[in-house]
Amino acid sequence: MNKFFTIILLATALLFCGCQKTLPIVIVPEPVKIEQKCGYFKIDENTLLCFGNINDENPELTKLIRDSYEHYFNLRPNLGDEESAGKNSILLTIKEKKSKELGDEGYTITVKSKRIIIEANTGIGCLYGFQTLLQMAGEDKIAGANTYRIPCANITDYPRFSYRGAHLDVSRHFFDTAFVKKYIDILAFYKLNKFHWHLTDDHGWRIQIDKYPRLTSIGAWRPERTSWDTLHPVLSDEPMTYGGFYTKDQVRDIIKYAAARNIDIIPEIEIPGHCSAILAAYPQFACDNYPYTVAVGPYWPPKAIMCAGNDDILTFYKDVLDEVAELFPYEYIHIGGDEAFNDNWQVCPKCQKRIEDKKLADEFELQQWLMNQIEKHLSTLNKKAIIWDDIVSEDMVNTSTMMCWQGPKAARTAARHGNDVIMCPTTHCYYNYYQCKDADEPLCMEGYVSLGKAYSFEPMPDSLCDSQQKHILGAQCNLWTEFINTPEQAEYMLLPRLFALSECVWSQKENKNINKFTNKVEFERNLVKKLGYNPSNRTIMNFE
Repeated sequence: MNKFFTIILLATALLFCGCQKTLPIVIVPEPVKIEQKCGYFKIDENTLLCFGNINDENPELTKLIRDSYEHYFNLRPNLGDEESAGKNSILLTIKEKKSKELGDEGYTITVKSKRIIIEANTGIGCLYGFQTLLQMAGEDKIAGANTYRIPCANITDYPRFSYRGAHLDVSRHFFDTAFVKKYIDILAFYKLNKFHWHLTDDHGWRIQIDKYPRLTSIGAWRPERTSWDTLHPVLSDEPMTYGGFYTKDQVRDIIKYAAARNIDIIPEIEIPGHCSAILAAYPQFACDNYPYTVAVGPYWPPKAIMCAGNDDILTFYKDVLDEVAELFPYEYIHIGGDEAFNDNWQVCPKCQKRIEDKKLADEFELQQWLMNQIEKHLSTLNKKAIIWDDIVSEDMVNTSTMMCWQGPKAARTAARHGNDVIMCPTTHCYYNYYQCKDADEPLCMEGYVSLGKAYSFEPMPDSLCDSQQKHILGAQCNLWTEFINTPEQAEYMLLPRLFALSECVWSQKENKNINKFTNKVEFERNLVKKLGYNPSNRTIMNFE
């Protein structure tokens, strides 16, 4: 009898050692916990896609998952419910007993050879679990297989930060709605949930505003140039033929598209600088006799700024924000505030009178006062303002969320002041900078953020106590487009650095591992190429 059991144990041990555990589990961003098991589940034409109570909560979400399943696997899903979820089935369901650990966006996946179960507290958590499932099928997706193996495993996952974003500048170069949706798709695939849409700047106004039609009939157009040269203004004989804008119906369509993917859109209306497009259309908003003239349209480098001493600009901004707030259902509107060169204010009688009347110390306080007026108006619309960190000071009066592009110092000051903070420092998060030092790398904004530098980003500034750390909402990457004039180039600059950002904001700090990430990058690059994107292949091993 003992000999019999010994044989059984040896056979079991050999079977286990020979267990096919060769399928990689490659997931970006790295989950909280992965426990790999033996074997795999096979998705084929007979697999049943089942929805539990998730369908009752959000039928549009289940439609998105069905459509994503068909598009990704090239298989029309056979649909079922929780009762029919037996062998060869994938069940997505919402937990009856909520898990505090998972929160609103976390999920668990249990993959066995005959069945997959994705559970979450919410439909959004189920969506994120499903996106992880797609990545788990990545090896066969890359190979172009007709069936897809999902490695057996138990996975638990939830995000580190609530704000996980990416920015796109559509002012310097205009991108059509199809590309904006494609951009949103890749953000959602890597579990980002905020899209910062930079709609206005010196180079073009990109959103329809009914009350001020010249913003788009004039302010949306500039000369045709391959890349927007930052050194030369518009010449008087250059035709203003390049540009475009989004109609309100297009904006609504994109908002709906993003919302289905759990992405809030943060629209940005620049105040009070970066306004050449406005002044081209409405020159009466400039300071009297100001030295930085906009005669023929948007151009760079400007020091143009709206006249803070003119009450009409407050009316203008309030009117514009009323229409923007009506379109966007989210809590935040970004109101700019960066690089507001106040040279004109220093010589403008109206601005100097405003400083005197409001007992302000200088032009810097004048900008804080102006932004505070806009903040107050947004609050009447049940909106919150986001402002670039240029206005941060120890004694600032603004209560807005600060978007910190200049580094952790401003972030610490803002958090200690009680302001919420979103991190996007140039040192790690500006993906319009060069990603490698190859001599033939396409022209970029001067600066350098390698893939390794992007991955080394720690969103939480040091020297903050627990109560102050709660003000750090998360982070985003920024893609400014002075030298990015095609969708392909935008994708080239974004990927694979977006992989790094996703792990910085989703993955727990203790789960980040640069060696493991390095091993995943080539796999993910091939996967997004299969999905139709154009990632750079020059940053793969560049971790300096």
